[in-house]
This record gives sequence, structure tokens and C-alpha cells, in this order.
Amino acid sequence: MVVGVLLVALAALLVVAIVAWPLVSARPDAPPPDPGVEARRDLDEQLGRSLEAIREIEMDHRAGNLSDEDFAALDKAERARAVELMRRVDALQEKTERT
Repeated sequence: MVVGVLLVALAALLVVAIVAWPLVSARPDAPPPDPGVEARRDLDEQLGRSLEAIREIEMDHRAGNLSDEDFAALDKAERARAVELMRRVDALQEKTERT
């Protein structure tokens, strides 16, 4: 009985230590994350998803799952979104190069 209680207490202590470790080990003098890096990462992820959507739209059209009209509308909209994301990436790149 006592051994069981000790094992449960030890397991609870281990869980608390695992959860608390990131809070205790964080460096308070670490510089804050660069918002430009986060913005670029977000834009890159959005652009990747947009390009993948374009590929999927093309595959669905070739497979006969999309009519020509639906394909044209979806393809045009997604390509416009990708172009806008590329412009935003370029603008962010120019901004970071100037600073």
C-alpha cells in the first residue's frame, strides 16, 4: 500500500517537473521574436497552401471532377491569391533588406 502511494507521488512529481520545465528553463534575457520573421513564415505557409490548391484544382479538372467553367473560376481566383501573396512576400523582403 505504501509503495503504491509512493509510486503515485513520484509519478505526479515527474509530471509536474515535465510541465514546469519550459517555464523554469526560459531565458528572460532572450530577445523577443522578430515580427518580420513570423510574418514571412506565415506568408510562406499561405503561399505554399495556395500553390498546392492550384495543383489540386488542375488534377481535379484533369480527372473530370471539375467542369471547364468551375475550373476556370477556381483556377483564376487561386492564381490571383497566389500572385498577391508573392507580391506581399516581395514587399516584405524589400522592407527587410532596407532595414
